[in-house]
Amino acid sequence: MSSTNGTQILKYVYALIAELWCSPPEEEEKREGNKKNAEEVVKKLESIDKEGAMMLSSFLAENDISEEDYVDLFELNPLCPLYLGAHTYDEPKTCAGAGVSDRNEYMIDLVGIYKHFGRKPDLTELPDYFPLMINFLSLTTESKDDPVRDKLIEEYILPFLPPMRSRLERLKTPYLHLLDALERVISIEQKMQPLSKQREQKVEDHVG
Repeated sequence: MSSTNGTQILKYVYALIAELWCSPPEEEEKREGNKKNAEEVVKKLESIDKEGAMMLSSFLAENDISEEDYVDLFELNPLCPLYLGAHTYDEPKTCAGAGVSDRNEYMIDLVGIYKHFGRKPDLTELPDYFPLMINFLSLTTESKDDPVRDKLIEEYILPFLPPMRSRLERLKTPYLHLLDALERVISIEQKMQPLSKQREQKVEDHVG
């Protein structure tokens, strides 16, 4: 398998994972179409990583969530917010506090990263909306040698996943399999193209 083919597969997989975190469609026909597409992507992933494909398959096999249950889980007064920073940073008590909060700085940094790649984030969602962040990984997969993308993964995604994992474990939801699959796919990408010393220096220079 060439690195180009592997990159294209990861692009599809990230896009699928991002879509699966979103609210499932109400129409049965669309659900079936999405399921068929998901199965095709899983087959592609299996060609480069059987374990990651099994994780995604486990989620697809167990996930038959209704729109009502999805809303209870992730929306309105959610049991597990789909905003990554919300699991780490406390909500500010005042409007003034929101402007100087750690989560606000986190989101400002994310916007800067999105703009670095010439992409404006979806203004209907906050920058740390989890499906948006994963979809951004799909959109930038071919830029995987860019140190800013490394920074996004290493500093703005991976360190923020454990609190979300803890919440999903307590809720005993199949979405834990989907988080497992995401972490696995990120590790696959990192193994396909580990940071070279030169790229590590570029990251340090960019941060500095």
